[in-house]
Amino acid sequence: MEPQVLQAMKEVLTTGQEMARAGLVAGTSGNCSVRVPNTDLVVITPTSLEYELMLHEDICVMNTAGDQVEGRHKPSIEINMHLAIYEARPEVEGIVHTHQTMGTAVAVAGKSIPPILEEQVFSLLGAVELADYAPPGTVELAQNVVKALGNRNACLLAHHGVVAVGPKIRNALLNAEIVERAASIYIMSHVLGASKIVPFMAAEYGSEA
Repeated sequence: MEPQVLQAMKEVLTTGQEMARAGLVAGTSGNCSVRVPNTDLVVITPTSLEYELMLHEDICVMNTAGDQVEGRHKPSIEINMHLAIYEARPEVEGIVHTHQTMGTAVAVAGKSIPPILEEQVFSLLGAVELADYAPPGTVELAQNVVKALGNRNACLLAHHGVVAVGPKIRNALLNAEIVERAASIYIMSHVLGASKIVPFMAAEYGSEA
């Protein structure tokens, strides 16, 4: 196997386990992937395996047509979503899909997270929009996520969770953590009355959220 594929498998395994340790997923929920540079290959976590029990050889290698090239297990049910994002966003080389608590709470409420934090705007490139609901693993969900992401680096999935992307999978994971912080502050700020938009985004979004 090519060294860059092996490196991608290592990154996916490490990131999946970091997601679990950070509380961004529970049990076998969520998934993550890496696009292998200069190939038609994508490396993704398998379905229905606990991250802390996952081994290097459990990681799946797919091509962009959706065919499995390597791996002893089936890939994540959300392979369609990952492939659709990579097709729509050539600059993205890492994706994490989480079921993090605060981000998912906002998604269950049917809301987006407006641009309320500077770090959110700088890293996620604006609001964290809500993707319309579609069943897990479907092409419809993949299309909804691509639309909600636009050119930004994270979105919410209605009744489901969070997707974050980046030029590397490490950036995608950090972006998911920024979503969780922004979601927590968004919820808590409404306990105090309202959220305020970052001033330099007010012309686009208004002053309050």
